[in-house]
Amino acid sequence: MPVAYVVPLQRAWARAKSMLFRPFNLELWFVLGFTAWLARLWDNAGMGGGNWGRNGVRIDGDEAGRIFRDDYGWEVERFNWFGLGGLEAGLIVLLVLIGLALAVALAWLSSRGEFMFLDNVVHRRAEVTRPWREFGRLADTLFLWRVGVQIVCGALALALVLPALFTIIPIVEGGAWRGFGILVALLLALIGFLLGIASALVNFWTDQFVVPVMYRRRVSVLDGWRLFVPLLRVRLAPMVLFALFYLALAIGVGLAVLAAGLVTCCVGWLVLAIPYIGTVIMLPIYVTGRALGPEFLTQFGDEYRLWDEDETDGNGTPPELTDGGGEDEGDQGP
Repeated sequence: MPVAYVVPLQRAWARAKSMLFRPFNLELWFVLGFTAWLARLWDNAGMGGGNWGRNGVRIDGDEAGRIFRDDYGWEVERFNWFGLGGLEAGLIVLLVLIGLALAVALAWLSSRGEFMFLDNVVHRRAEVTRPWREFGRLADTLFLWRVGVQIVCGALALALVLPALFTIIPIVEGGAWRGFGILVALLLALIGFLLGIASALVNFWTDQFVVPVMYRRRVSVLDGWRLFVPLLRVRLAPMVLFALFYLALAIGVGLAVLAAGLVTCCVGWLVLAIPYIGTVIMLPIYVTGRALGPEFLTQFGDEYRLWDEDETDGNGTPPELTDGGGEDEGDQGP
């Protein structure tokens, strides 16, 4: 059976339209937008995406200088770009620690928001308190997974940076940029590229597929991955193609936002940049994106289904919302 990509998108978009516009409810937009905003905090938490090494490194001491000078033929003073003293260095370390603590807090809130937003999309409603409490345990396991993945990726990235620091730069400084230096640079670049792709896929599959599995089965993130990995093994190509399809959609949305900003003389960009308000304005896109993964996953078996098999009429459009409708919808046990 061929794997569909456009049909899940159509169903996800139809679900978003039905939920947000039939009927239009401003209160629902703002409450649902809040859960979507929480879920998106992970994108802005800064974990794993910092500008490492921008401020340089200070190394003091005759022994350190002799090691660099004797072994690598270049002066340690090259690292002391800004002449930082002990007080300045301590302040920088403190600011870095505060930034990391803030990033961890945002990642924790985002993990809660992921399940709150998904639960609201599944049940076609806008709630905060109940899903915050109900999915706290699952969200905590997702948070620990995210932090663990970032730590592993950071350690691997550091393992790539150090060879560049101690091997490639001295070669360039010595004017011997050929042969071995080129080979090492290409190898490190390839490894870094593959590491980046692997990290992006793991994060993407976790959000789009593992989180829905966790939600449906009420299991931890590790158990969610154990349930998802067998499918990933036999359907690796469609899963990768779905990631590329999603990336293409994201690029298309980005171009549309760019065009809207240009047409409005940057006013649209300024409005979308306002925290929370921008998320509410873009809510149809975010609801569609949240529903797309589960819609795609449903093709591979009813055990992955989060809502009823057919919520559409003859035209493929979900039915109109009714008072109290959908409260039990999609509530399936293990």
